[in-house]
Order: sequence, then C-alpha cells, then structure tokens
Amino acid sequence: MHPALTVKENAPYLMRKLPWQRRRAYERTMIGVTTALSPERDIYKLSETDIPGLIALSESVGWDYAEPELRTVLSSGTIYGIRNNRRQIVASAAIIPYGRQLASIGLVIVHPEYRRLGLGQALMQTCIISAGPYTTIQLIATKEGEPLYEKLGFRRAGHVCKLLCDRYRPPSWGTEREPVRLIPMTNEHIPEVIELDRRSVGADRSRFLQTRIKQAKQSLIAYTADGTIAGFGLSIQGPIHLTLGPITAPDDHTALALIDRLASGHCGKLRIDVVSERPAFPPLLEACGFASVAEPPVMVLHSPGLPPRSGNLYSIAAQIFG
Repeated sequence: MHPALTVKENAPYLMRKLPWQRRRAYERTMIGVTTALSPERDIYKLSETDIPGLIALSESVGWDYAEPELRTVLSSGTIYGIRNNRRQIVASAAIIPYGRQLASIGLVIVHPEYRRLGLGQALMQTCIISAGPYTTIQLIATKEGEPLYEKLGFRRAGHVCKLLCDRYRPPSWGTEREPVRLIPMTNEHIPEVIELDRRSVGADRSRFLQTRIKQAKQSLIAYTADGTIAGFGLSIQGPIHLTLGPITAPDDHTALALIDRLASGHCGKLRIDVVSERPAFPPLLEACGFASVAEPPVMVLHSPGLPPRSGNLYSIAAQIFG
C-alpha cells in the first residue's frame, strides 16, 4: 500500500479480505459520505519524522502531546494525516488496534484554519475502514467532535472522569487496613501484567502495554497476601502533567495505594482519568487534592458497548489509548 492514499483509493485496498456482501454494504456506508475534500487531497500514513509536525498541530488546538507519547502511538498503531501545499500537517487521526476485538481512535485534530473542509471526517473514515467492520472501535470524544462521531455511527457507552491535581496529599489510611505490598515492575512480571490488563479491558493490548511500560516514569506491581499479582499501575510524564494510568486493582484500597506511591514525591501537576464504572472513586481522589474538571463521553462503533471486563480497571492509560 502506497503511503499516500486518497480516501477512495484506500478503501478498496482495505476491503479486499472481507466477504463481498459485507464489503459492499460497508463501503457504501463509509465511503458514500460526502466530504468537501478535493479528489487530489491525499491521506498519508505518518512516521517518526512527522513527530515535530504533529506536536505543532496539537499545539494549534491547545493540546500537549510530546515526542515520547507520539512514539508510543506510532509503535502501537497508525497515525494518518493530511498536509497542506507547504507540506505542513493540518489534520490527523490515529487508530490503535488491540487484537481483533477492539481498537481505539484518538489524536483527531484539525488545525483551526482548516476546519469545515471535511478533513476530520475523511481521516475518521480511513481509521474506521482500517479496523474493519468486525472490530469494536472506541474513542473518548471532545464536545466539538461528538457530532461528527455520532454522524459516523458512534454511540455513547459511558464516560471518564478527568481529575487534575496541583498539590497532592496522601490519603488517610485506616488503621484496620493492612498495607498493600508494592514493588517495582520487572520484565518477569510483564506476561502476568498483560493477562491482567486483558481481563481488565477485554482485549489484548500486549503490543501497546510493553511500549507504555518502557515509557513509564514508574511502573508498580501490587501483590495479594498469598503472593499473586493483584494489580499494577504506571505513571507517564508529559509536558505538563504526570499521568497516572492505567491503574488496575481489585479494590479501592489497592488502587489508592498504587496511586499514592506513583504520586508521592512528585512536585508537579498530576492527572488521572477514572472510568465511569468506578463512580465512588473520584471523591476518594478529591480528598487527596484532585479536582474533577470534565467527564468526556466514551463512544463506540460496531457494538452496543465495550467488550466484557473484569471490573478491575480504575483509570485508563490516556484518552487516546482508552
């Protein structure tokens, strides 16, 4: 496949391996949507050489993507982009597959000077087609992007609670609770961590997770009393915030212990995105200095909801990854 593909050139290539009946229906659905793109406008698969352009694009809308985060996206999935006639990236969207069951879309950005031209819609179509009609696709929507996602068939399936913290305070531990045993994650733990994550999110994220662990400032394992792995947590340093996630744990006490260890000693700003299945957990974080600032919706396509989960997920890795 050539790196420069128009939407209509891209679609037949990606549809070849689908049953012909489903292929025709799917192509009519996704390619039949009218856009304002001219026929010669190309969609490119971006690479590491495009990272400076992606950072500039994210800054144009006030987002804080940095090089390590974008390298993780590129190593785990595909970023598509559209350039202007000066070769500047003016729109982007990324698709990150988690096995055959689930994929996550993010990094959907259109430069303010190039909006209302159908660029975001064309890039979303390309991401959707690349995943195929049998894969559940998730994304976390901005207020501005939600109408487009609904137009493309996405429906709400929950939300995340975005919490920020300027000055962290340790939780007040009850004397009736035993301390949680936490140790740094090593390579020996990774197979068990991948399996724990698979049960927590309902999909195989091994490729992404191994890259994310390498990117992490800290990666911790929580043990049960009998010596089995009960949960894990990562912290990722960004340009502004230290992001805490994913956090996987069997209960609030273990999740708080992981967060406390990851946050303790950090002098800067913190961020965590808590899943809607844990409505009682944000108040516990607010007692530690966090403040809830937004509840963006989780939206899905090709399925009425997210894959079945174990119930152990407390916070997501980041909104782009789900």
